[in-house]
Amino acid sequence: MKKIKNYLKSTMGLLVLPFFITNCSTQEESDSLTETDSFIVTKLTSQVYQISDFYIETSWLSGEDSRTTQSFDSSSIDNESWYDKNSSGYYTMKSLATDGNRTEWKEKEESSMVNNKSMTYQAKVESIPENGVTIAQIHNRGTGVNRPFLRVFIDDDRKIKIKVTTNNPSAEDGTYTEYTGTTYSQGSTFNLSITYNGSSATVDVTDSSGSTIINETVTPSSSWNNYSSTYYFKAGVYTEGNDKQPKITFNYFYFND
Repeated sequence: MKKIKNYLKSTMGLLVLPFFITNCSTQEESDSLTETDSFIVTKLTSQVYQISDFYIETSWLSGEDSRTTQSFDSSSIDNESWYDKNSSGYYTMKSLATDGNRTEWKEKEESSMVNNKSMTYQAKVESIPENGVTIAQIHNRGTGVNRPFLRVFIDDDRKIKIKVTTNNPSAEDGTYTEYTGTTYSQGSTFNLSITYNGSSATVDVTDSSGSTIINETVTPSSSWNNYSSTYYFKAGVYTEGNDKQPKITFNYFYFND
């Protein structure tokens, strides 16, 4: 809970939508939070989706043997096998099972590497593929870019990890720095935030009680930063296995630039 509070206090631009304040979900939270903090936590439990800055991209329609993607307006498409706002009001995404397929929210605009922005969501992942699944990225649309600056993923050992590209992302082979968090229990709720402050990115993932799963601050390598000076966010499921169709359900999604 402390990490969620600290993150949100540093990104108050996310908190401008009107809400009714209700009591905190536990007595422990109620005893430890101020009135402002209670407002923040209440908003975190709300089904609000700031997806107007994102479109939905999927390879579902291309079939298992193709990674060709198609893009749609994320606010106008619904009731699809791969993208649906379910009866409880939560957004779900599914990906085909074969390696390299994806269904993701993808930010429409890129920002300069000196500009700040943040993305945070609460979700759960089900049907995790044998080799894992990527759930968030900072990427770039430059010609020949094959790898993101960073990605957050659930690995084959079911630990949540961060992988940061350390060489030119257009190179044939990639080099990386990898950070390992704690084990993720399939189907459990987690909170994920990525904040880029103009020079470095902080990734914070906690479980539903607020306990840290992984928290790291990373800086783009000179190889990556010199290649392209822009970036954008992605969130969803990008499969790295061949046995299962991963599914992610979002309880809320916020974006601030």
